[in-house]
Amino acid sequence: MSIKRKILLFLSLVVLITGVICLCKKCGHDKPKEQTETIITHSDSTGVEITGLEQFDCVKVNTLDYFLGKVNGRPCVLKLDFASSTQIQGKFYPIDSTRNTVSPTAFTIRPGDNAYLFSYNGKSVPVEFTITFDPAAISGTITTLGEESRKHQFAFDRHREPAFQEATSTRYREPQYSFTKIPDVQYGHAKGFWSSYPMEDENYTKMIFELLPQTVIPKKLNLYLDLYVPDDSAQRHPLFVLLHGGAFFFGDKGNINMREWCEHFAQCGYVVASVNYRMGFAISKASIQQCGYQAIQDAHAALRYLAANAEEYHIDPDYIFLAGTSAGSITALGTAFMNNENCPPFVTKNKLTKKCGLLHAGSNEFRNPIKIKALANMWGAIYDLHEIDGHPIPVISFHGTNDQVVPFDHGFPFSSVKGNVGEMMFDEMYGSQSIHHYLDSLHVRNRFYPLEGCGHAPYQEKGGALNDHYWFIQKKMQEFFYPELMPKIKLKHDDHDSQLYCLDDEEATQVSWQAEGGLILENSGNSVRVIWFDDAPKHLLRASGLNALGVPFKQEWKNC
Repeated sequence: MSIKRKILLFLSLVVLITGVICLCKKCGHDKPKEQTETIITHSDSTGVEITGLEQFDCVKVNTLDYFLGKVNGRPCVLKLDFASSTQIQGKFYPIDSTRNTVSPTAFTIRPGDNAYLFSYNGKSVPVEFTITFDPAAISGTITTLGEESRKHQFAFDRHREPAFQEATSTRYREPQYSFTKIPDVQYGHAKGFWSSYPMEDENYTKMIFELLPQTVIPKKLNLYLDLYVPDDSAQRHPLFVLLHGGAFFFGDKGNINMREWCEHFAQCGYVVASVNYRMGFAISKASIQQCGYQAIQDAHAALRYLAANAEEYHIDPDYIFLAGTSAGSITALGTAFMNNENCPPFVTKNKLTKKCGLLHAGSNEFRNPIKIKALANMWGAIYDLHEIDGHPIPVISFHGTNDQVVPFDHGFPFSSVKGNVGEMMFDEMYGSQSIHHYLDSLHVRNRFYPLEGCGHAPYQEKGGALNDHYWFIQKKMQEFFYPELMPKIKLKHDDHDSQLYCLDDEEATQVSWQAEGGLILENSGNSVRVIWFDDAPKHLLRASGLNALGVPFKQEWKNC
């Protein structure tokens, strides 16, 4: 056996002796009862008992490793810092369960005349030993020599933490799931004229005159939505609700522009609902106002129904997103911001509350509270910007700068129709640009994409084909919603247990931990026990995993 090999093996063994002696002297324990030696073996090797230098050729100890173990029942950490052919240096850290920091005791080991000598704090102690090694554990006994000879039992395991894995996922950002469509789910019923009229004919004047006779006497209507549910194993999904456009006169939940988005977002992991609502009005301003009010009632009813049946449809009601186009966007904005206290004056003037019921209580009997996370406004408008004050939420808006149907900034709908029809039949409204500026003044997260030179509903060609604007809007909606899905999970230091660090979300999964400047003693998934080295330059704890929706998070705790 080479001289170099013997020296390296000798130095590795001495490190353990150093730590054990330091702990016994520092803690001042009485002489323990003698115990039978414990040999810790692993599947890849058999323990080897060492009693002298001539046996070192079959022992390996990695000087980069920490060893975590106990001496006479007391926990401690051992670390080798330096080794040469003449001496070895290291640190020994006794662990106190009432503290989250461990202080180092520096030591030096060197050969003596008749025994190995351990030196620390100006003292040297002779020792003899019997130690069992295997690749991942060390155990045995060490006896201090002299008048106060003591025998000490110890066992160490090499401390290895799993490599830190920062969680990643493309869920909600890329299509990856098949889905099941559940058509015609009834969410309510109410009196009205109709709730579906697909725009199969571009002769709108002809269709209007065909429908006008039906606006004389309202009838009982069942209200339906189509549901798109991802075929995955998740128990909860965010909910995305879409409201079609059509001037409160035409349109259907199955329109191609709604259907394509429903399928795309379901493939990304959302539960998606496309909702039909009451439409139709007589040729009067009051009738148009009532129609808009009832549409908002129905949107509320659809949201309440879905929240009440969240478990059946695997919906997380804390993550609801709403979007609409044209009349559907006016309805969506009213659903998000209007309430029974801030309704426009025409609600009181026309006694709509008495005629139709409260805004949040029509069309079904469900009374679940609803909270919308974010909204996509596509060429919509709002009656009064101050409606936003009560519950501002993130909004992304798209609007053609040449829209003559719904005002881009501020004005009356159908402003291009001759004879001031827009002013006579509709209320003055605030369009997407005004909404954007107002949200900015409230410091509410929002994005606005003015579509230069475009008119109303610029995402479809005259023949109904979807164009580049449609896919642009889809991409931007998806990007805008995603931050609202990101977990608000916090990493906290326990107030009563100094070694305990916890995530405040018990439903987080696939959590990975990393302690820089310390060791993780225990890992329970969503919590860890950590000790910090006093001599480390910084203390940093990282945690990464997925929230209950499957969205990645990363949190850090620092104590610099």
